[in-house]
Amino acid sequence: MNRLLISIIIMCCSQKTFADAPPLILTGKLSSSNVQTVTAPRTDRWQIQVQWMIEEGSVVSPGDVITVFDSGSVDTQLEQNEDNLATQQLSLKTETMTLDQAVRDAEAALNVADLQVEKARIEASIQTNDISDYDKGQYKLALERALVEQFKAQQALQQKQSERATSLEKAQIEIVKLEETIEYQRYLLTRLQVKANISGVVSHMYHPWNNEKITAGTTLRAAMKVMEVQDTSGFNIDAWVHEIDADRIQAGQHATVTLDAYPQQHFRATVATIVSQPAKKSGWGDSAYYQLQLAFESLPQQKLLPGMSVRVVFPSKELAHAN
Repeated sequence: MNRLLISIIIMCCSQKTFADAPPLILTGKLSSSNVQTVTAPRTDRWQIQVQWMIEEGSVVSPGDVITVFDSGSVDTQLEQNEDNLATQQLSLKTETMTLDQAVRDAEAALNVADLQVEKARIEASIQTNDISDYDKGQYKLALERALVEQFKAQQALQQKQSERATSLEKAQIEIVKLEETIEYQRYLLTRLQVKANISGVVSHMYHPWNNEKITAGTTLRAAMKVMEVQDTSGFNIDAWVHEIDADRIQAGQHATVTLDAYPQQHFRATVATIVSQPAKKSGWGDSAYYQLQLAFESLPQQKLLPGMSVRVVFPSKELAHAN
């Protein structure tokens, strides 16, 4: 009886605790559901400088130039390689003519050697008593010499043909390597001038080392984020929950959203995803935070812009359901 009474008391206290639990309030911001992220390209240098950036807050369309990186060394190397390619292609033509002529000369020498063998064979095959044994011996000796010269001519032709094939293949390989290098450098130049892929609003990123906005003249390492173009036709909500409260939130929960720009308006949103790994937020202390992404149940009709501050409130009943 006492155990049953204790269980009832615990259940009642738990229910009262969940019901009386305060709502969970989170800080968030609007983010576009379609984002183009510009990062510093990888080049032959370990750092690259931003030469020009479109002004933050600008509205761009597909094809607009939004970022230009320093292309000095790439331009110089590309020009040198293009000149080198033209030189090697001309050299290949000259070398091809020289090697082809050497092969033709070897073929002509072999034809002459074949004729000499045929002549010596005819003379050595003469069967008549008008020719002395000495002369017959000389004819046979001449045939043997002609056969030797024929063999040498065949070997010389094979060598010239092999030299031509090897030399031309080696030269062609060098040209192909140079063409691939030029193609890659031209590709780099296209990446050094970045164009917008979507219509949206431009926002500059913060430098990960000094937490300052990236501007023209900033030096970056490859893959560092430079800017974002955020489509304004669809929005999500990014929010961050303290690691202590993370287990109280799960996908599918509902929340009430208020935008600082429209404090009198309230909207409904649903948790879409939760990042599985926590991260520290600069200026928020040493604690770790989990990032949530919420989707509007009905997109607001008011004018929205990426980066607008949002207040996300999870009511007590939602938190009680999570437990």
